This record gives sequence, C-alpha cells and structure tokens, in this order.
Amino acid sequence: MKTISLKLFIIFSLFFPAFYGPFNEDYKMEYYVMFTAAYGALLLYMVWQLFCGQRKGRDKFRIVYVSGLLIYNLVSLYMNLQYLHWYGEQINNTIAFLFLLFLCGYEDSLGEQGDRLIMFFLRCAVLSNILSIIYFFMGYTSYLICNNHFYFNRLAEDFYESRHYWIYSHKSDYALMLTAFMAVAVRFRDGFRNIYTWCFSLFVFLFALFLTHSWTGFGAAVLIFIGACLDKIDWRRFRFRKIYWLWAGAVFAGGGVLLKALAGERDLLSMGGRLDIWNGALKEILKKPTGWGYWFTEVLFPATPDWQVNNAHNVFLNALLRFSVPVGICFILFLLMIMVYSVYKSRTLLAAGMWIGFLVLLNMDYSLLNYEMGMFLFVVYLVCIYKPERGRQNITWNG
Repeated sequence: MKTISLKLFIIFSLFFPAFYGPFNEDYKMEYYVMFTAAYGALLLYMVWQLFCGQRKGRDKFRIVYVSGLLIYNLVSLYMNLQYLHWYGEQINNTIAFLFLLFLCGYEDSLGEQGDRLIMFFLRCAVLSNILSIIYFFMGYTSYLICNNHFYFNRLAEDFYESRHYWIYSHKSDYALMLTAFMAVAVRFRDGFRNIYTWCFSLFVFLFALFLTHSWTGFGAAVLIFIGACLDKIDWRRFRFRKIYWLWAGAVFAGGGVLLKALAGERDLLSMGGRLDIWNGALKEILKKPTGWGYWFTEVLFPATPDWQVNNAHNVFLNALLRFSVPVGICFILFLLMIMVYSVYKSRTLLAAGMWIGFLVLLNMDYSLLNYEMGMFLFVVYLVCIYKPERGRQNITWNG
C-alpha cells in the first residue's frame, strides 16, 4: 500500500495537478490551494505507515523537528483565528512537513523496492516534461485543474517575453522543480540503463528549463553539476594539472555568456528590480506585521515611487508578508533546519550545490507554493537522506 500511495502521489503531482480552493480566478487560484489530490495520496501513505510501518529508533533531529512543527502550527493557528482566517497554507505545509518526517522516521519508507520507485519517479518526470514541451509548441503556457475545471492557459500575445509554466503557477516554480528533477537524476545516475537514457533525460529537463526562460534556473542547474563533478574528485590524492585551467576557462566563459544574455534582459545592478521590490516589501511587512491573508495579489505596495507590485518576489519575504511575521519566522527557521540537516546527512557537494541553487531560486521569486512543498521535500529526501539498496546495479531505467 505504501508503494501504491507514493506512486499515486507522483502521478498526481506530475500529470494530474488537481486541487480545490476558494477562488477560481486565474491569478489567485494557485495561491489559495485548500486540498490537492497529491496530498490525499500522502495522507493515505502516512496513515498506512502509522499503523503498519516499522519505526526507526529515536533520533534527536526528529524530536526537534516535531517540536518545531508543533510551534509552527500553534503560531499559525493563533494568527489564523485572530487575523488571517486562511487555513489552507497551514494544512498543506503541515502535510508536506509530516511527509518528510515519515520518510525519515520509518524503515523501508519507499517500500521494499525503493530504488525501483525512484526510477518510476524519474520516468514519470521525464514523460511529464516531454508532454510539457509538446504543450508549449501547441501554443499553451500552463495547465491546471481547479475545483473540477480544466484551465488551458496561453501567454498574452503582447507579453514582453516567452515563458512556460506547465503545471506550475509561474516560470520560477517550474524552474525550481526542473532543478530538483535534475538533482535526482544526477544522484541516481547508476539507476539508468545506460549513459544515453541518462543524457536524454537531462536533455529533456534542460530543454524544458530553456522554455521557462528562467536564467536563475540555469544558474541553479550549473551548481548541481559542479557539485556532482567535485564529488568525483579524490581530494586526498588530488594534484592540480594544467588541463584544469582549460576546464576553468570553459566554466568562466559559459558564465560570461550567461551573464551577457541576462544583462540584455535584466538590470543586473538592481538584480532585475529585486532590490527595490524587497525594500518595498520590508516596509509593507513592518506596516502590517499581522499579514495580508486573503488580500494577497490584490493589495499593491510601492517598489519605487512609480512602480507598484503585489508580492515580494521572494518565498521567505512572502511568508512574512502573507501569513504574518510570527508565522513567517517559524516557516523560515523550519525550512532552514531541514536544509542544514539534509546537507549534514548527505555530506556531499551535490547536496550543497542543490541547496545553494534552491536558495537562489527561492530568494529571487515566489517559486515554492504550499501544494508543491511535498514534491520539493521528497526530492530533498531522495538526494540527501535516502540510502540506496544493495545490489543497485540491477535496478535499471526499465526497472
């Protein structure tokens, strides 16, 4: 049952993003998700584990984790009762955070054939993004299922740039997930049948990333590959060779090309206007520390005297802006705790590179919503915490 529920979670997340919420408006529905089909599968998984799973021994981190989750819920509940009256964010984040706790706290958390489930996940991710690419060339931007209605959205013809969202709310969300999928593909390179299927999978993710038009996403992807390459080096026997200058030059040249392309579209000195937006958001947070609640996306605040925006373009600042300063601080500290623990458990530069890339994306835009948190933490678990089974050489792409 645990394998079936996890496969349902994967399928719903990657192919059938059905959710329910209080709004049907195109611009608001993704920001007020009340319940998703994917999280329903996670609840089924956790109930099964609770009654039939084999728990691991006590762990200090899990005790701290449960304490932090309890504090987050108590603070969120108080602010919701007093000011916000919006419980969907608290409920969905709690389901996602509990999911990671169950993954870490039970034996065989992915089922008896966990490696095969990971390859199932990667096959689904590749297929989903092949469909995404086809969908883009059909002229569409995003695909959502909200309150039993299908939404097939196109970008406005006079929009200033081409971009693609697929089943996510924004190009930055999509870029974050593509970066996450690449991290899993790199981590489990040995699970692929051969180098060709692995390269094809990465090509699909990178091409989809190109369609998002997220330059930040490409920077995050580069950090993953750099981390993975550095992990291959035996530093105790490392000797610098002249050819490494060539590799370093290639990296700097590629970075220069990327920066030049970015400079042609964004003001790098102001980080694409982010410095002004963040400054305006901080002033708005101080002005209303109890949070915007349902007014998010409707209230505008000035980034400059002649430019107003409706969100902080930053996951952490938006947590403070939308859900109050106390809730935002709890959320930020909780996510940072997960980051530190997962990097510590992994002790790899791949994990460090992945998290640095994530932090860049999380700080540059509103790139992680509550209904995406479950998949985000699932990837963190796979890349940083999950230990592959013995005999992995028998697990292939055809699995």
